[in-house]
Amino acid sequence: MKKEGKLKQFVLYTYILKNQSKSIRVRFVYLLKGRGKEKGIVEEFKGKFLAPGCFMIPIKHDKEMQEIFEKWKIKFKRIHVLTY
Repeated sequence: MKKEGKLKQFVLYTYILKNQSKSIRVRFVYLLKGRGKEKGIVEEFKGKFLAPGCFMIPIKHDKEMQEIFEKWKIKFKRIHVLTY
């Protein structure tokens, strides 16, 4: 079955927190996923979590996300993907 519509550009991020202290890991996950009624940055960017340590966001937020990872000194990888 063929999907109709335009392809959208996303960036797929993977990250590993095992070398970080527990407090950094918890705070960083709260930043990404939110806490309680507070939205996380991935949701604010209209992104989606795919698995633990893996999410995608629209390409327009790529630079902001890279800056967040660099500020927190979290190792990450990213690739560009297209989806409907």
